[in-house]
Amino acid sequence: MTDQQLDIHEASPNELAAAHRNVFDVWSKGLPLDEHVASRLASPKHRLATWYVGTLDSRVVVSLGCYPLQFKYRDQLVPGCSIGSVYTVKECRGQGYAPQLLAWVEKREHQRGAKIGLLYSDIDPTYYERLGYLLCPSLEGWLDPRGVAPAMEQPYHLVEVNARQRWPELSRLYLKYHGAMPLSIARDEAYWQALLERFPEERFYALSDRKGGWQGYVRIGLKGPQWRITDYALGDQSLELAEALYAATVELARQGGAEQFGGWLPDHPSALQFFELHDRKTEITMLKSLDASLPLDAEMLELASRFCEIDHV
Repeated sequence: MTDQQLDIHEASPNELAAAHRNVFDVWSKGLPLDEHVASRLASPKHRLATWYVGTLDSRVVVSLGCYPLQFKYRDQLVPGCSIGSVYTVKECRGQGYAPQLLAWVEKREHQRGAKIGLLYSDIDPTYYERLGYLLCPSLEGWLDPRGVAPAMEQPYHLVEVNARQRWPELSRLYLKYHGAMPLSIARDEAYWQALLERFPEERFYALSDRKGGWQGYVRIGLKGPQWRITDYALGDQSLELAEALYAATVELARQGGAEQFGGWLPDHPSALQFFELHDRKTEITMLKSLDASLPLDAEMLELASRFCEIDHV
């Protein structure tokens, strides 16, 4: 450890720009430096966060974003936070600055009411396990829909919907499906609107029965020939309905000319019917209780495999 004292505080506008410049080598998405910084400053997702920095001699050497979040914890709404973009400049790594910053932010957020912390690790998760975060199943699966035989007639089919107009119905399905579990990410109206701002080019489809009733929905992100599931919910917990959703989306991808289809998938028999699941190498889900009265048991950690990619920060 160095003798220099890390100054931790909420980022000023100039410090925020400096923090975004620092992460250029990891999260540039192929943009030039100035465009990368401008993109992150303008991002609807990043603007939701409170950004914290640690400085040495007024230089930003470590930073992270803290996003407000709510959880459904055994039938009660619980405030929480999601941590993203944890980064230390190369020459200052190994000094314990990121753990200092994270502990400071967790303490501050707990004082403000947060009881559960969430992060998605892009590094070896044992780093965050040493800081009290618990590893959750983080699975993905892919297939080439061109090799899948055309689906037989099914009792359900997908209908594209305008999510901005129909979000209340999507919200009710999400709450009925995910909210029935002992642990889930809760979504109020403001959160839904924020999700709709993210990747507005993504498509929403309702899983419709023969009478036109909605029995679920799926959100699909398209990037060239790759199609991925970024959000979903169902009208009940049955294996039959989950299999129907996967069958319908695989067929949609096949008809749409996708060459790769999948994404984050839950540890559930329905997903295994169609996909070979494996652990994600990045974006690994990790949870931490910030309040001793709200323990996270094994069942809750298992259920985190149902968290949707669109909630990732």
